[in-house]
Amino acid sequence: MSLSKLYKIIFVLSLTQILISTKALANDQVQTISLSQALNLLEKQNYSLKQAKSRSDEALAIVRQATAPLLPKLIATGNYTRNSDKAEITLGTLFSQLPLPASAQNNLPPNIVMQPQESFSATGSLHVPIFVPTAWADRRAANETAAAASATIDSTRLQLRTVLKNAALLSNAAETIVTAAEQAVIVAQEQVQLAMRAVQAGTAAQLSILQAQTYATRRESDKVRALAELERSRLAIAIILGQSEPIKIELEENSDTLQQAKQQLIDYALSHRPELLAQNSLTKAAQAQLSSAWWRLAPELSATGSVFASDIEYPSGKKNGWRTTIDLNWTLYDGGFRYGKKDQAQAQIVSARASADALRLSIIQEVEDTTRELQVAQEQLRLALKQRELAAQAAATAKRGFAAGTTGSVDVLDANDKLFQAEMSLANAKAQAGIAKIAIDRAVGR
Repeated sequence: MSLSKLYKIIFVLSLTQILISTKALANDQVQTISLSQALNLLEKQNYSLKQAKSRSDEALAIVRQATAPLLPKLIATGNYTRNSDKAEITLGTLFSQLPLPASAQNNLPPNIVMQPQESFSATGSLHVPIFVPTAWADRRAANETAAAASATIDSTRLQLRTVLKNAALLSNAAETIVTAAEQAVIVAQEQVQLAMRAVQAGTAAQLSILQAQTYATRRESDKVRALAELERSRLAIAIILGQSEPIKIELEENSDTLQQAKQQLIDYALSHRPELLAQNSLTKAAQAQLSSAWWRLAPELSATGSVFASDIEYPSGKKNGWRTTIDLNWTLYDGGFRYGKKDQAQAQIVSARASADALRLSIIQEVEDTTRELQVAQEQLRLALKQRELAAQAAATAKRGFAAGTTGSVDVLDANDKLFQAEMSLANAKAQAGIAKIAIDRAVGR
């Protein structure tokens, strides 16, 4: 057996286990969906978004509670009473003993029951608030808080969509790197065959075969690592979407570049960022709470109407009746509670305004940073394309030189390695350029 054949057998045996593992990884069934499908899954199944929606529902329920003091209240009560003794004023018996005319004897007053032995009664009451200013202010505060919670949903959705799109871009970059690694393995195997032929022709030393085989093994290792990274990135997408199996998202090519001026982006962000909208709503809620605290100094006016019935006659001689009242409640001193509420609301206003101003400055900085990062990412992508082109030319030249016997094995392997590195750099540069574009959309609230 010739030495070249022995090298070939050793090389094939050394790669068998790696080829089996990579084939198993490559043959895994992966669910592939479009970006629109992924966004729909995100809306339905992401747990962070579900929590944000539940907090918004909770805020809306508080609005309902704050509205209750402004609406009429209808109350129905019924009771049964059993007394140990019975007491009544027997007016009819008393008057019958008096010397009255015959006409008067026929119209004696009925007995009045002061305490019946037992009785059944029912009452229906309608309470209508007429002037309750604190309740209106509290409801306005609750509405603004609910608006802030709703804006928080938009903020969470925007953040999650950004994370999802970034994960999809990184997954696509990992897939590109896998393709580059597979191509590098093919190139490395071709170099092994070229080295074997060169050794047989006497134009290269035996060391060139070992060098080529070592390089091929390293590229196989890179391929396994790239497949594992691809699997990890697809599983990360699945976790974001509330799934347990790896998912691949197909992204459409987007060649849009930054068209708007920086100041236009800043103006758009300040009017559309949900975080700022939420903070502004919280400021308005604090202002409404201050109004509520001041209105606690005013009186409250309400009206109540009741109807009642009993199986025992009332002192009026009837078993049913009605009652209407107008109530004016004016708390003159409550121990300082109203003033404490006022001080608390004033402090909340100061805090909310400071938070809004800080957030506004943070958004401006974020827009400026992301526009700058996009420019850098686009320039890096341009350089990565040029680097890949030059590396491909260098690798092709080295391969031809080695076949002609004018270039050494180390030069070819080095050129191939630089081409592989350039392919990975290009894949990462494309991903970073896409991430930079998404970052601008996130920064301006799109």
